[in-house]
Amino acid sequence: MHFSIDRKYFYDKLSIVSRAISVFSPLPALSGICIDLKDDSMTLTGSDSNISIRTVIVPGELNNLDIEEEGSIIIDSKYLLEIVRKLDCKNIEIEVIDYSLVRISSDNGQFNLNGIRSNEYPDIDFTQPNHHFVLKATDLKSIVSQTAFACSDKDQRPVLTGVNFNSQGNMLYCSGTDSYRLARKTIELDSSQDFNITIPSKSLTEVVRSVSDDDIIDIFADSKKAQFVFDKTIIQTRLIDGTFPDVQRIIPTSCVSKMLVDSYEIAGTIDRTNFIRNDKVHLIKLECTPQETHVKTYSSEIGNSDEVLTKCEYEGEEISLTCNGTYMLDAIKALGCEKVLIEFSGFMKPIKVSNPEDASVLMILVPIRSYD
Repeated sequence: MHFSIDRKYFYDKLSIVSRAISVFSPLPALSGICIDLKDDSMTLTGSDSNISIRTVIVPGELNNLDIEEEGSIIIDSKYLLEIVRKLDCKNIEIEVIDYSLVRISSDNGQFNLNGIRSNEYPDIDFTQPNHHFVLKATDLKSIVSQTAFACSDKDQRPVLTGVNFNSQGNMLYCSGTDSYRLARKTIELDSSQDFNITIPSKSLTEVVRSVSDDDIIDIFADSKKAQFVFDKTIIQTRLIDGTFPDVQRIIPTSCVSKMLVDSYEIAGTIDRTNFIRNDKVHLIKLECTPQETHVKTYSSEIGNSDEVLTKCEYEGEEISLTCNGTYMLDAIKALGCEKVLIEFSGFMKPIKVSNPEDASVLMILVPIRSYD
């Protein structure tokens, strides 16, 4: 195997593929990037067996890829990326000598790395699943940023560590929950689809890190895996087994009171009290009347606080309830709007947090028994 390529272009592609590689790999071969060189293209593959990434490079003006000899090799991703990143040159040359010695050359010198023969790389099935839909990269980024934060980071219920993609007709409902909060984003698809899958939030994070805003993403899915295809790249992930909870039933259909608040003001109020915690949990108490709204905190060990929201429009019944301040702050930040609509469906009933100008996204918080 022997080729030369633009160093920066090669590094960018290696960086994408390396995102699938685990620091603690069960197989030595999976700690590396598999490079497969044909007479008309180069294929880079990285995997940790749960998520796999494959990208194809075709010779062109942007990459200066010059293929001199076909072949394949596995190179440790950490060392390869480090060398390619730090080399100070326009193009680099890579050659395999005696089947497993990898020579990386630049204008001023060379590095020799021990590689692994490509036949030791596991066979990864990139067969395309049957369900297909298309998303703009900006839409997928919105889905992930507005839902994945609500997923559980604990493995007791694996299905809650992923974002649920539930397509009904041409409407795609994307939900993340840890059972104490819910974040949902709705997207209208160009075609009618019916499927219900849960994708690991970590995999979705790697996808959005890899795409550009102007990319159009083809998404393929079945009951076992999902593929995200863009710019000659495939990111494939296993799906999470198990039944995702029916989150529709906890979304309030009516409210007894609601308030429209300035996002910056309420976020600042909550953030200022973050150090006042009970058993390491940041609890806030909302005391709401048509006259004024108080945000209170209390800790027997630390102290208390009481602030009045000055930029708040409130209507409906008086209400007083406690919720997780960190969760409320996460929801407000994820909405990313100037004003937030907070709706109360009753004492100890779910709280709905939304953007009054965007019905496609909503947040639900479960109240907590009051600290007093």
